[in-house]
Amino acid sequence: MRIGKVRLAQVVAILAVLGVAAIAWFAVLSPRLATANELQEQAEALQTANLALRNQYNQALDQAEAAPAAAAEAQVLFAKMPQTAELPALLDQITNAATAAGIDPTAVTTLTTAIPVPVTAQAGAAADAPKGVNIATMDIGVTAEGTREQVLDFLDNLQGLDRSLLVTGTTDTAVSPEPGQAGTTDLESMQVVGEMFVLESKLPDLVATVEGLIADATSQRG
Repeated sequence: MRIGKVRLAQVVAILAVLGVAAIAWFAVLSPRLATANELQEQAEALQTANLALRNQYNQALDQAEAAPAAAAEAQVLFAKMPQTAELPALLDQITNAATAAGIDPTAVTTLTTAIPVPVTAQAGAAADAPKGVNIATMDIGVTAEGTREQVLDFLDNLQGLDRSLLVTGTTDTAVSPEPGQAGTTDLESMQVVGEMFVLESKLPDLVATVEGLIADATSQRG
């Protein structure tokens, strides 16, 4: 009987210890562990946010460092945009492009141009133009006749003019022999259509503008 009472007392003691442990877990340890987990999650979230912020900061520094060079490239493009259509000068440049390709100027049979249209007036363009910069596009079409090699050289020369030209399409047509002419000819006619750009405003100094913005941002940060 005494042994049974001793074992019962041991069981009761063990149950009491387990009960105290359970109470300690639910009352003290569990909330603390939950708080620790929350703090860990918050720390990880903060670390992720800091890493994203640092990446954005590094990207901003890279962009700021590259901005003057990008502005210089854009400056070159703007410099190739005359402030007016300057059609006589354009005709001279196209004639010179043909001559350089070995095509007789008289073989440049067609030259059509349209009135320059401001970019902001075109369908789908942004409502507001860049401040102080007004760009217009002018449709152009030109047809030249020569050998295959000559018309291809002519096309390359057009895209290398001192003024910007965006070629949007070409059409090649074989030239038929004249009536009474024996055999065939290797001549072909190439029609080139594209857009030329007109800067209807003063040529901006983009490099100086970008460097000024960077200087202002640096001074404000300091």
